[in-house]
Amino acid sequence: MTDKQIDLSPMEAQRMTRSIQALQKRLRDMHAMRDAINKALSRVTEDNLSLALTQKKNLKALSREYDKLSQDVKCLDPFDAAQILEEEYNYILTIGNVMETTRELKKTAGLKDTDRDAILGGLIQFYYGLRQELNAAQATKDNQQVNVTAK
Repeated sequence: MTDKQIDLSPMEAQRMTRSIQALQKRLRDMHAMRDAINKALSRVTEDNLSLALTQKKNLKALSREYDKLSQDVKCLDPFDAAQILEEEYNYILTIGNVMETTRELKKTAGLKDTDRDAILGGLIQFYYGLRQELNAAQATKDNQQVNVTAK
């Protein structure tokens, strides 16, 4: 598949450029919000599950940004727009489900049964995995900085 050449007037090209720049800024802002949520969630352990629930407000703000993003992507080809929206939607849905499960689990803290223990184990594994992922990303970033400094 080859890219099609689109003939735009200078004014249309300028409008398209501004639209794409606004889209890029929104995505950068949303990813910064995601990074902040991930950083906070990576500190959750079995002993402080309530910490996850402190991110509910941030997830709602991210969801509001997603609503704006759904308008911003109109400057893209529908297939490209769908890919961007899907990635962001999946993140919001996944983190929302994890937080809701954490909230429900906190309500039943006094119960001791195998289902609750299995759910708790899965949540703790999710938070642990997130922590490992962020640590690995930071280590890679640190190594890249060391390599750049060494040159």
